[in-house]
Amino acid sequence: MNITIHRGANQIGGCITEIATTTTKIFIDFGNNLPGSQKTELTANEVAQMTIDADAIFYTHYHGDHVGLHHLIPECVAQYMGAGAIDVMRCKYEALNAHQDFSQQLVATERMIPFKERERIVVNNSIIVTPFFVSHSAFDAYMFLIECEGKRILHTGDFRRHGYLGKGLFPTLKSYIGTVDLLIIEGTMLGRQQEQVVTEHQIQLNTIQALKEHKYIFALCSSTDIDRLASFHAACKATGRQFLMDSYQRKVLDVFTEYCGNKSSLYKFDHLFELQRNKPYRIEKITNYLKDKGFLMPVRMNSSWLIEDMMKVFTDEAPWLIYSMWDGYAEENGKNTLENVIAIRQLFENRIFDGVKKGFHTSGHADIQTLQEVCETVKPSIGVIPIHKDAETHFVAQGFRIFKEGKTIVDGIEIIM
Repeated sequence: MNITIHRGANQIGGCITEIATTTTKIFIDFGNNLPGSQKTELTANEVAQMTIDADAIFYTHYHGDHVGLHHLIPECVAQYMGAGAIDVMRCKYEALNAHQDFSQQLVATERMIPFKERERIVVNNSIIVTPFFVSHSAFDAYMFLIECEGKRILHTGDFRRHGYLGKGLFPTLKSYIGTVDLLIIEGTMLGRQQEQVVTEHQIQLNTIQALKEHKYIFALCSSTDIDRLASFHAACKATGRQFLMDSYQRKVLDVFTEYCGNKSSLYKFDHLFELQRNKPYRIEKITNYLKDKGFLMPVRMNSSWLIEDMMKVFTDEAPWLIYSMWDGYAEENGKNTLENVIAIRQLFENRIFDGVKKGFHTSGHADIQTLQEVCETVKPSIGVIPIHKDAETHFVAQGFRIFKEGKTIVDGIEIIM
């Protein structure tokens, strides 16, 4: 068996992991580089050459750094993803296609094969892949147990314990997975150990307090982060504020409600005020209603024009911003700075509830303690392959072999990182 970490051993994002035998080849994730990355992106020809003889590709979740190159995969290659994740991707690409040509991504999304949690997928009678749900800042995210040539490999994908559903992580590992031979584990937080990790519930409580103090709040956040949106939605219900959104955001929330609303009231998005037409907030009846109730509105990085226009309407009280994204995007002249983020923050001057610093954002990734506890739980007998981490960071788990960049042959497995 060969395990090749094409990308991820020395970068966050752009994840591509290959597992191959003499007869079968699969990939876990095929993502693009993150915004601001200095890495050279793969060309369409390079992607085709890497995957033309692949039997299947399995995606842990729908974030672009894990699935962003899916449309370049040859049609003959089977691609698998969670059913809910596929629907979210469809919403995203339909919205983008209204402004640019994303038809190729839409067609490729329709070719995706949905899988179900804990349902074994046998590839070529050689490799068995079983998905298990994990909590992440993306809805319908999974880790994979891969069984091949008598070995058990756990690929965690992106995961965390401090989300609403994170309490299921260790019961899943103990009850359904057990011990493994190899652990391929994400290490995003290895380089962010100073970053405060708060629970999603605490973000909800902080948002409730903010809405009690301020009538109008815009929240710059991911439009597909189910837990964060659930926190904001719950805070609006608790305070009587309107949960305001555009039609795209409504479609995404409807997907969340369809798949999860009957499992937890937290994910039943029913307290919604949708802006259905162009600038309906300028209609006097709607304006007066929102002035009376107040609102929280999730916005995206391309929303500065909308925020500016709404600020001209709702002038009785200065709006505030909840910045609920990674701090690195907001650093002036940083290596990961996003100008759209800076532009939106400048609209609010000092009226910002600032992300991790003020308890309005938390990582979608496991903290160091959780990473180590996962190792101790599944006890990888051969060792640990850390991915999705910065180049200068190192994973440490006492008593376990940690593989580093280069080529290693161990117990009949060739590992290339």
